[in-house]
Amino acid sequence: MMKNINIHNVKPKVQHTLLFTGTMLNINYIARTSTAGKEFDMVTRYIDFLVEKYEKLKKKRAAIFIEPQLDTGYPDIVVVEFNSLPQQQWLAIRNSLSVTDIKILFYIQTHGYSKICDLQNTLGFSQESLQKSVLRLKTCGLVHASSQCTSVRPVSLKSYCRIDKVISIEAKIDKWNEAIRQAGNNIWFSTESYILMNKDSCSDGILAACREQGIGIILVNGRVKTILPSNRRGFPVSYASLQFNEWILRYMNMRGE
Repeated sequence: MMKNINIHNVKPKVQHTLLFTGTMLNINYIARTSTAGKEFDMVTRYIDFLVEKYEKLKKKRAAIFIEPQLDTGYPDIVVVEFNSLPQQQWLAIRNSLSVTDIKILFYIQTHGYSKICDLQNTLGFSQESLQKSVLRLKTCGLVHASSQCTSVRPVSLKSYCRIDKVISIEAKIDKWNEAIRQAGNNIWFSTESYILMNKDSCSDGILAACREQGIGIILVNGRVKTILPSNRRGFPVSYASLQFNEWILRYMNMRGE
């Protein structure tokens, strides 16, 4: 989508759904604003459908991000499903964890026990920056580390992360090849990736191209229907998967939830 229409930053919808529609610097979240038009209207209709869907659920919540800034660009919509378990104790230092910290956390979470020297060789960060980052992560309770932070191992993912799914959606009125390309790019961080089309049906060519890449298709025209489910990947897919968790929990902590 394009830019320039200002809408609310975070809009709590009733009880279960959070709608992130603009930049919030106090949680280190940046988003691109959207331009009014047919594509934006289609996205709005789909988001209304999502809010109604998630408000009916009791054990699952959702956060809907509109054009969040990631390293590879601005996906149109990212739907994050997370559980409604009580929040663990929150430390203020966790609000200031950087993207580098989250990258290191993801590596430790997915690779297990590591020595700092091995992290240095693999990730390319200096020993000093790695030890400072590991100390921050240890203070937040996100990793176990030795007293001198020379080695580190993961804690249980569920102890600090409440996310179940990260679902990305690329919306296009036309230019379906571009939508498929962007949805393919989103696979690096999402457990499911879709294109959103304002049609009653789509061609065999679009179906074949999406099926080949494991991308799903959602149609919005009077009613919403998924005609091709996305392939599913395990969570977390990348460090960006964990970044959504931090944005959600920072915001909820700010609200006192």
